[in-house]
Amino acid sequence: MSPGRCNGLQADFEGNSSEKEDSVMRGVTLNDLIVAALTQQPYHQQRLGLQAKRYCRAITSRFCADFPEDRHEEVCGQAFTELMALGPAALDRRSGLSLFRRAIFASIRIVRSDYAAPGRRTRRAGMTMPRPKIAAEDIGRFADGEAIERATVSDPNGAYLDFDAFESVAAADALKQCEDRVDAEWALRRAPPGIAKALRLIHLDDEPVAKAAAAIGMTRFDLYRHAQAFAASWAKAA
Repeated sequence: MSPGRCNGLQADFEGNSSEKEDSVMRGVTLNDLIVAALTQQPYHQQRLGLQAKRYCRAITSRFCADFPEDRHEEVCGQAFTELMALGPAALDRRSGLSLFRRAIFASIRIVRSDYAAPGRRTRRAGMTMPRPKIAAEDIGRFADGEAIERATVSDPNGAYLDFDAFESVAAADALKQCEDRVDAEWALRRAPPGIAKALRLIHLDDEPVAKAAAAIGMTRFDLYRHAQAFAASWAKAA
């Protein structure tokens, strides 16, 4: 799935959202809800729970697919514990969504460690860690002072840099695609079955428009008209 196509699908369904004081709360993002929770502002708790669970599951399905169902839910609950422990001051340096994403990865390590077999090491020992390697795609990329400070690890023999602590551009792109795919699937579930199938083929499976239209028995022009009608109804509902 190419980022451009996934972003294109997302743009098709985004309308001019405005805040509404109803249970739907269209236009309120997961980041908005996390910020409100951390700053103790009013927010829709059920909406936060549903969006956070969907976002967390997208990550755990990708990075710990071996977990059983109840362990995925345990990661989500632990992530909220880790997130709320950060407090509102953490928002000065990162967005709410970024903090929650970091909390999820921390929770994955915690849950995996909790269920590890007795005597099994869950982390590599500091003295036996291999020398860090720099990825070829990161050569020529300059880290700012804050990133270096976060990656600096104290040691009795002197401080050193933990290169695994630097954010990976490739990993961030892959995660963004994963997030966009989750949002796209959520939107497509509200589309007519035929249109949803065609849009899924085009934007998520990178199939040609003509092939997607033929798969549901439409011409390209009919598919375009029906897709535009659905996008208009989505924008109106927002």
